[in-house]
Amino acid sequence: MIPSSPSHLEVSFNSPKQKKSSPVDVVLGNDDLVSEILLHLPVKTVLKLKLISKRWLSIISHPSFAIRHTYLNPHTISGLLLNVAYHFKKPSSYLYVSIDGKSVVNVSSDFLRFDPDKPGSTYVSQSCNGLLLCSKRMRYSAERTKPTYYYVFNPTTRQFVELTLPSGDGIRSNRIQLVFDPSKSPYYKVLCIHYFKSLLEIHVYSSETKIWKLSLKQENFDSSSVNLNNGVFWNGAIHWISRMGNGFSFLLDKECLQAMPSPPLPESWETNNFRYFGESGGQLHFIGLLTGEQKADIIGVNASPEMPDDKMTSSSSSNIESQYVVVYAMEKGCSKWFVKYYLDVNAIVMAYQEITDQDPSVSPCFVSGSIYVSSFIEENDEEGPLLVINMPGEIISYSFKHKTFKKLFSFHPCTHYSCYALKFTETLSLV
Repeated sequence: MIPSSPSHLEVSFNSPKQKKSSPVDVVLGNDDLVSEILLHLPVKTVLKLKLISKRWLSIISHPSFAIRHTYLNPHTISGLLLNVAYHFKKPSSYLYVSIDGKSVVNVSSDFLRFDPDKPGSTYVSQSCNGLLLCSKRMRYSAERTKPTYYYVFNPTTRQFVELTLPSGDGIRSNRIQLVFDPSKSPYYKVLCIHYFKSLLEIHVYSSETKIWKLSLKQENFDSSSVNLNNGVFWNGAIHWISRMGNGFSFLLDKECLQAMPSPPLPESWETNNFRYFGESGGQLHFIGLLTGEQKADIIGVNASPEMPDDKMTSSSSSNIESQYVVVYAMEKGCSKWFVKYYLDVNAIVMAYQEITDQDPSVSPCFVSGSIYVSSFIEENDEEGPLLVINMPGEIISYSFKHKTFKKLFSFHPCTHYSCYALKFTETLSLV
């Protein structure tokens, strides 16, 4: 008879108890749950979490994750990419300026060297919901001023794709336009607009099919009245407009041209009144500079800050009328324009007296000739709608919500310079 074992020895012969997993371990051990959590984090955070482990790197790098993250996260503008060019003096440079003006970063020259196999300088011509349309010019070539390579580039992920443009039917001039709306589709399109004399062709490239398609061919087309360089994507169409307010649209789904209504501009409107044409917050905007007489008939929200009576009296006594920056917005159905805001130029001069310090007799209306609109940002929750203004030596913003100015960036003023602003958005979108 085998004697029974002591109870304290019996335990040693039993299977060891498994350690109970914590809820955190359960979540982190499930790829689907980890993916769901990561999908709701900001782009910068997600990219940093790639370094956690090979497993997380695999989850984040999967194309389906990028598509879902892009769709679920609204594309808010984090800042502006400024291209400051001093003509005939030195190459243009890029700067990143945050919307709140707290961060100004000189963009490294390596920023646009995403394709080291192709020599030459890279120019960013357009931004669209986080993607950049770029062209690279040959550094040593008899035709060095002619772009030879075109790219769609995601500056957040550093991914890019080179585009081979379609050949036109004997057409020598072309314009390129990027179209991307991640709320509708994870795929982008690129338009190549060929025109010569009275012949217009529009070819459309789809990142889904990777092929070009001739979508429109129209003869007897008059391109002299509209600038085909300033196309703006909004509401499923590309819109072009002239400085005089004449425009037309190309409907992407129907592949046809359509007339676009003109803003209600005063009869005395001239080309030098024009300041800006763009899209933001789901609205199309046309911005101009009107004199007090021209403004008399407009109805809109006066978003000018309160000004002291003595300054107002001084302004009104001037023999040159006050001027106003007027923001027109298009109705959703593209049926008509309406005045959404207007801003008294005197408010700009009062906020930045250095503009007239060199010559106190200079009228604010004379100064307004040096005021240009670099961008208009509608979808800004903290600051409200923002007007980004380019003046000699200054890039400033004006909040229509708070009626306040903010200096974004200062640089050495130069007679021959230009400053082009591109809206910068972080995205995981695939190219």
